Amino acid sequence: MRKSIFFNVVASLCPKSSTLPDPFSTKKDFLALKQGDGHPRQYPEDLKNLSLLSALSRSEMILNRLKRKISLRMQVATFLVLLSCSAAAQTAIIEPLKIGDKLPEAVLNASFLWINQGSKVADSLKLNQYKDKIVLLDFWASWCSTCIYKFPLLEQLQQKYKNDLVVILVDSRETKDTPERISGILTGAKAPFQKTSLPTIYGDTLLTKIFPHRYLPHYVWFGKDGTLKMISSAELLNAETVNALLYQPLKTPQKQ
Repeated sequence: MRKSIFFNVVASLCPKSSTLPDPFSTKKDFLALKQGDGHPRQYPEDLKNLSLLSALSRSEMILNRLKRKISLRMQVATFLVLLSCSAAAQTAIIEPLKIGDKLPEAVLNASFLWINQGSKVADSLKLNQYKDKIVLLDFWASWCSTCIYKFPLLEQLQQKYKNDLVVILVDSRETKDTPERISGILTGAKAPFQKTSLPTIYGDTLLTKIFPHRYLPHYVWFGKDGTLKMISSAELLNAETVNALLYQPLKTPQKQ
């Protein structure tokens, strides 16, 4: 309907003959209308048509503006819904674990970036590949010399219980360590020059939130059944602790 009105208006503006109107008479008529000569004031037909076109244009502009506002509000609403769902899911995942809890499946199946000097066959790992083993997570940093000096002991334990124990180092993003710095530590190229073949997760944000801590090193022990058994300091890095996890219920004080 809008198109029909538009074409009618344009047709009315076009001259009906090849003879153009006298500009002087048009100007005279316009001045007479402007000054007032006793005749009823009426707009010429072309001014009426232009007024109609202007009204249609304004209506279309208002309509388009309303459409943009509605579209923007719908986009904002959709974003807020997705954001709330994502936040709820992350909250469920990063809730700190208690003794006896198991890691959520989402965490077990998550891919973590890692550096493995012993075997460079992959650049990421999943914790679910270590099911049916005791898993020891060692939270460390390149500037924690105490952490690094414990690497040989951890390697000895893993070698002794190679069928039952796996040790995974975890370097948090909060440490500000870079892959180059970490690689230098693991290869013994950087101080304190303690080479190790233990793999490390780096740039971690997830496990650090599940197992919050204030001091390093920080050790988290999981039993073969996948439950959290113990959170300890370095004093319990020994064969007795591993044997207790393997063969008897563990009754040891937990690290605060």
